[in-house]
Amino acid sequence: MDWSLMGRRLATAVVAVVGAGGLAVVSAAGAVSAAPHHETQLPMQIGYTDSSDAQVAYEWEGDTNAPLGTWQDGASQLHTSRVYATFDLTGFTARRTIGGKLYLREQSAAECPRRAIEVWRTAAVTQTPTWAGAPAEIEKLDEAGDSPYCPVDLAFDISAAALDDAREDDGRITIELRVSAQYESDLSYGRQLNWYKRLQLSVTYNSLPAVDDDHLYNGGFPCREQAPYPALPAQRATLQAVGNDADDLDSLRLDVGAWPVGDPAARVELSQEHGRSGRIITVQVPDTALVDGTTYAWQARTSDGLDTSAWSRTCYFTVDRTVPPAAQVTSANYPTSDTGLTPLGEPGVFTLSGGGDPDVVGFAYAWESIPVSGCSYGDLGQLVCPDPLTVPGTVQTDVPGGSATLTLNPPRDFLNTLVVRSLDRAGNRSAETRYEIRVPDTDPTVTVVGDQPDWGDEATVRITPHAGVAPVTEYEYLLTGGTKQTVPAGPDGSATVTFTADEPTGYQLTVRSRSTNGWVSSEGSWSLRFNHQPPGVSSTVYPGLQASGGIGVPGTFVFSPPSNWDEVSEYRYKFTGDSAYQTVAAGPDGTASVTWTPPSRGIKTVSVYAVRPDGKQSYIAKSYAFRVA
Repeated sequence: MDWSLMGRRLATAVVAVVGAGGLAVVSAAGAVSAAPHHETQLPMQIGYTDSSDAQVAYEWEGDTNAPLGTWQDGASQLHTSRVYATFDLTGFTARRTIGGKLYLREQSAAECPRRAIEVWRTAAVTQTPTWAGAPAEIEKLDEAGDSPYCPVDLAFDISAAALDDAREDDGRITIELRVSAQYESDLSYGRQLNWYKRLQLSVTYNSLPAVDDDHLYNGGFPCREQAPYPALPAQRATLQAVGNDADDLDSLRLDVGAWPVGDPAARVELSQEHGRSGRIITVQVPDTALVDGTTYAWQARTSDGLDTSAWSRTCYFTVDRTVPPAAQVTSANYPTSDTGLTPLGEPGVFTLSGGGDPDVVGFAYAWESIPVSGCSYGDLGQLVCPDPLTVPGTVQTDVPGGSATLTLNPPRDFLNTLVVRSLDRAGNRSAETRYEIRVPDTDPTVTVVGDQPDWGDEATVRITPHAGVAPVTEYEYLLTGGTKQTVPAGPDGSATVTFTADEPTGYQLTVRSRSTNGWVSSEGSWSLRFNHQPPGVSSTVYPGLQASGGIGVPGTFVFSPPSNWDEVSEYRYKFTGDSAYQTVAAGPDGTASVTWTPPSRGIKTVSVYAVRPDGKQSYIAKSYAFRVA
């Protein structure tokens, strides 16, 4: 497909978005829209002046209303006052100010509807000025004239330009409230401003979005500005960037501009909406729009609907959609299965060849089947893909198109198949090459040392190597309930393993030998099972579930050893209604007797464990049920 044609088609493109959890979502790009934000500032300085005390500055504090314009005191003396308030704008340095509103409340007016209030920006002050030391007026920002309503809440416009100029000057803006010069000495225009409301400045702003140049990714690899560029299969042309916006609730759009290197006139732009600040936003370039063997450049920018960032630095990737040729597999010492057995106890040496095709830079290999090596996701939601030649089960060629040598141990005896695929720089895999071999048995042998262990006994097994294998250095074994362990071989090549056989269900031991020539044998195994038997219980008075005996009729119960025990030291027993087990000693013949008198009719039980002289209790209890008439 022609790249310029893609540009026309992507004007209303549907793009695939890969989210942080790996879910593919298909959405159509639309117009992101954000509302401006508002922040209310309280004054860092506020006070008023008095023409009658021209050298005194009056702080506006407590619950006292502030005068504005001309007013008369209790002695009929006339005063004229102006109000000054300074606001800190340093918090808006990384924001675009859109405008502001100054809010105040009139407490009273000398004469309604007369009003002639002006709002001026003055030179910034750090403390309330005096009448004589009033700061220079820079510009009038707004005014409020006559109104039939008073006193009222008033709002004055503060322009973005005034806010920006003040912030750039020294980070603050000083506002002067006064009655216009024409009426400032007119007592009828004077008024009092409410102490509780005072002056408040609400700034309308938007934080400027930005692309994080440290978090640009293409196809699961970080941005590269210098060759060699990442080689990507066409279907993995995912372009990702992190957009940042201090206004956390803003939804961000990511724009990506991309073009074939050497043809910037063919630049196209793709967009994806609904991104979150500080998280990856993904644009998927349609694979049909990419040309095999072509290197593309791209940049990203982000927008919150009010402002758009600058373009990021430029990243590059190369498209590789060509599958490399199949690998050639040979072995100097392992014949194929149709021509004979592999040599006993000798690792296989395999040569993998790319046949001179420079597209082949490595091989993936495994016994029986090659697992698919996938990508994962990073902490920001970015696709993270490994270098195809660093994945376990891969090997690099000596030169592009060259060969690689492997020394391998087959995982088991009899038939094994080595599966190999060629790899190119983008991770494209060739068709499989399969090399089947027949391997003779080299399992180690496991035997019990001494008598067959019973449950709870200490057990020792001896491991001996298969005849004909190279000298064994150690064994790797796994015993039920444990983890893989190694034990060194003795001078005769054997080793012993000792354990306490206290697992009631028995044991399975699997083992492989390791030889001096690197050979790892096929797996040998040994198992141990226990025949758990309960003790015996009998009674002539209460022989079972036929009704017999009765309330208050004592019965004798005889306990006998489990059928596979040679000796018993005691029995632990508990009858229906007992809260705990009781103990009775066994006689010379291994039996014991107890007498019990039923307190009620019905089915009763006695639960009995046998105990050996070493204190080991039978794994299974005998539950003997009987019916009391």
